[in-house]
Amino acid sequence: MRTTVIIYLFIFSLLYSFNSFSQTHLIDSLKKELATQQADTSKIRTLLHLSDAYRFSYPDSALAYAQQALSISEKIQDDGATFWSIVTINSALYVLGNYALELEYAFKALPLGKKLNTPYTIGFSNGMLSDCYYNLGEYHTSLQYWREVVKISENELPGERFRIYANSSRMFEAIHQYDSALIYAKKGYSLFEQDASFNQENDGTKFDRSNIYISLGDAYTGKANYDSALFFYRKSIPLSTAIDLSLNNMDAYSGIAKVYKERNGLDSAIWFAQKAVAEKITKTYPVGLLKIVKLLADIYKTRNIADSTLKYLLMASEIKDSLFSREKTIAFQTILFREQQKKKEVETATLKLQNEYRSYFSIALVVILLVVAAIVIRNRRIKQLQKMRNTIADDLHDDIGSTLSSISIMNELAKAKSPEALSLLTSIGESTTTIQENMSDIVWTIKAGNDRFENVTQRMNQFAEEILDSKNIELDFTVDAPQSAAKLTMEQRKNFYLFFKEVINNTAKHSGAGKVSVCITQKDQYVNMSIRDDGKGFDTSMHFNGNGMSSLKKRAAELNAQFNITSKVNSGTIVQLRFKIT
Repeated sequence: MRTTVIIYLFIFSLLYSFNSFSQTHLIDSLKKELATQQADTSKIRTLLHLSDAYRFSYPDSALAYAQQALSISEKIQDDGATFWSIVTINSALYVLGNYALELEYAFKALPLGKKLNTPYTIGFSNGMLSDCYYNLGEYHTSLQYWREVVKISENELPGERFRIYANSSRMFEAIHQYDSALIYAKKGYSLFEQDASFNQENDGTKFDRSNIYISLGDAYTGKANYDSALFFYRKSIPLSTAIDLSLNNMDAYSGIAKVYKERNGLDSAIWFAQKAVAEKITKTYPVGLLKIVKLLADIYKTRNIADSTLKYLLMASEIKDSLFSREKTIAFQTILFREQQKKKEVETATLKLQNEYRSYFSIALVVILLVVAAIVIRNRRIKQLQKMRNTIADDLHDDIGSTLSSISIMNELAKAKSPEALSLLTSIGESTTTIQENMSDIVWTIKAGNDRFENVTQRMNQFAEEILDSKNIELDFTVDAPQSAAKLTMEQRKNFYLFFKEVINNTAKHSGAGKVSVCITQKDQYVNMSIRDDGKGFDTSMHFNGNGMSSLKKRAAELNAQFNITSKVNSGTIVQLRFKIT
């Protein structure tokens, strides 16, 4: 089959246009050029030119030049040159009939073609494998690879569709789908007629015409339209002869012989079959030769010529044995290649998974570092704020405290010297004392060391004892806070303490109580406080909107707290507060 020939001419029609010189002149010119070149891409290109020029006349020389190109390509680590060198080697191996080695190189080219990832490299990779399987009679496997070539040409290489369709016809003809074979042959011919190269008289166009005419001939033979088949076979022969394409002549003569056999023109069938056998390419084209030998055996069997029938049957058997040996080699190589592919896929998947794990680990590490950095920065800021708060508290205590103390001392001296201003100076003294107490509360509130809930309740207990004891009021102060390490914010601590202080001051001044009970509990992030006295109580409807109540409401609002006062005349008073620790 001429799949590889189609593929390789396609390559060199792309890479190196056909020359107007004679073939001998071209080869001489290339050899002179090769003698002066260094081992680089220019030399590789010249070697591939030479291989192409020798391919059909001296395939051994073609193989040698292509292998030189491959050696240089691999040495300079040029993937593109390596790939096209393999393609050129395979074209020579095809003509030599060494399909086993051709398949080995095709397997080598496939991953390289995928790596280069161009329409041409992927297309040629699949095309070479399709060719090898076709030559071994594995037509369905061949067609699977060829469908990839068709898909690529239709999507990305529309200018090559006529060649691809012509070869597709051969695929369907091999599996006896003659309708599809004829459809693709006609599609290829129609597209070729529309191509600008159709009417050009050069080797490339002659090659394309020859191939399409043979594809049409085979397709019409499959449909038993023998007149059309003979017409196209005969049109291909002068074109193939003009470019010394013995392989195409062999296929054309074989096709004509088959047509005459089907028409019972056995003499003509033998004559054209013998012409096919006489073509110089026959020895290196075992698949084509097997087809002709089988045809001759059938013809002589029909004529009852036993000797000739036996002769060609023996020849067919020898060719089959040769191909069978190759089939076993190729089957082994195919299994080996698939195992390598599976191993490579597993390695790729494992590497991908490892990379994903590395990525996840890196992301997690970055997140952890960011969190740690945020915590460190936050703690540093907290320490800075605490230091600032302590500094402010110390400054307030030292500067304002000492100033108020001086005022208090001077107030006492003034009292001794000016009895007539005693009431005014007493008022000044009381105001100074009040300011000192308030300043002490503010200093205590902003001190960083007083953040714990336990610190707040201790100060509240101390304050209540001092105030109520001076009024001979009994104090029952209880705290139920299992999470004593809990902390209040500075705002919460201030408002909670000042709320308590306001209630205790009011109770000491106005309640007339003999006993005050304070109960503070902390549970589930909530603080509950109840302050109960047994004093005279009051009518809440009359006094609830007074100045003292306004202060309590303000503190409760700043705490986002629930606040309630229950009181009756002669029944004491209960003040309740509930807020959440934030």
